[in-house]
Formats: sequence, C-alpha cells, structure tokens
Amino acid sequence: MRFALDASSEVGQRTARILLGDERCDSLVMVSHGWRPRDGRVVQSRDVTGVDVAISDGTTPLPDLIGRCSVSGVPLVVWPDGAPSDLGPASVPVVVGANLGSTLADALLTHPASMPTDADTVRVAWTEPGTPYKKGTAIAFPEPVGMAWARKRSNNRYVAHRDDEWAAAMTMVEGPDGHRTVGVSDHGPHLEALILAAVGLVAAEGAFEPGIQSAASAMPLVLAEARNLELDVAVWRSSI
Repeated sequence: MRFALDASSEVGQRTARILLGDERCDSLVMVSHGWRPRDGRVVQSRDVTGVDVAISDGTTPLPDLIGRCSVSGVPLVVWPDGAPSDLGPASVPVVVGANLGSTLADALLTHPASMPTDADTVRVAWTEPGTPYKKGTAIAFPEPVGMAWARKRSNNRYVAHRDDEWAAAMTMVEGPDGHRTVGVSDHGPHLEALILAAVGLVAAEGAFEPGIQSAASAMPLVLAEARNLELDVAVWRSSI
C-alpha cells in the first residue's frame, strides 16, 4: 500500500512509525514540511496522486486536504473530530474523528467479549488530557490508568481527565448474567496514533463510501485492524 501522511505532532510522527512498521506499507509520502522519518520508502511531496489513502493529524487545514484528495480521488482520514455540516460535501471518503474518544471507545463494544444485547446496560468511558476530576463517577480503567473519576457526557458515555502520558478507554456491559468489561490502556500519543493508522488502513481497503463521515461508522473493522497492529485489549467477566 502507498500512504500519504500529513504530520507534525507527536501523534502524527508515531503514526508514521506504525505505518512503516507494517509489512503492507510500500511507500510513505510526507505531505507536510519538516520532520521526516529515516526510511528508504519515505518521500516528501504535496502531491497525493496514486496513494491508497491520505492520513492527517490535523496539521494542514482540512478544506485544503479535502481539495487535494478530491482532485486525486484519494480517501482522507483525519485524527481530529469535525462536523460534516461545517465541511460541506466531498467526492471522496473523508473520515474524521479517528481517535480514542470518537472511535476506539465505542469500537470496543464490537469485541467478541462485549457484544451487548437489548437486555444489557452499556457504559462507555475514555480519558482526555486535562486536570483530573476530584469527584464524579468512578471508572475502573486498565492499569496503569486504574480507577479514575469521570463525568457523564451523554447517553452513558463518561470522560475522565489525565495530566500524565497515559490514556485509556473501556466499555462495561451489564446484563442478567453479570457484566463484561473490555478495556485498553497505553501511552496516550501511541494509542491515538495506533487508532489513526488503523482507520487509515481500513480506508485504504475501500471500507468507506464517498462523503464526510465519522470513523466510528466502521467500528468492527477499525477494532480488528487496531488489534492487528498489536493493540492490547483487556477483558474481565463476572457472573451474578
């Protein structure tokens, strides 16, 4: 596969290393100027013609990237969130929110150990950078994050803040037979980069239709690809 990467942040740089570490990567076009990994497969160019997917950590304004990808007929995957109503139409797949909170947290519900039914109650939680809360709902994330106070955002979705390098996400499914918890925890920028790379690989395989959409629209494929990129998933089960 041929990838184009727009990257200046730590998340973007780690995404480059993850892609280069995958045997499917034949070449990597670095779209932004500046940092460039030392690898014979890497070239630097603003031209995305001929790549299978373009991936961005948000370095370049999205309308500019959408324009270039539309001209070249290349799908675009973006780490930050973006409202489709703010971006207008797109003739190629433009996948936004390829990150921990918008995609991976809910994607954990597609793990074989989770799979909620109509009879189950579901809770989804993840971490974001910020000053930790001193009260709220206690969420048990995998170590090294561990127990943390979280606040409800919407529809049984909870966010905890971290002021260190770690990040985590988890789902808890409670039903008549007990509860099932699926979670991940890792170095924050690495975890975000892994999800960005996973969504990029899914998009390169043609999983997304043209138009601006959330990466969460292909959650089972994204989780499977993330696990293929060696995402460690922890599972707990308890019965009543």
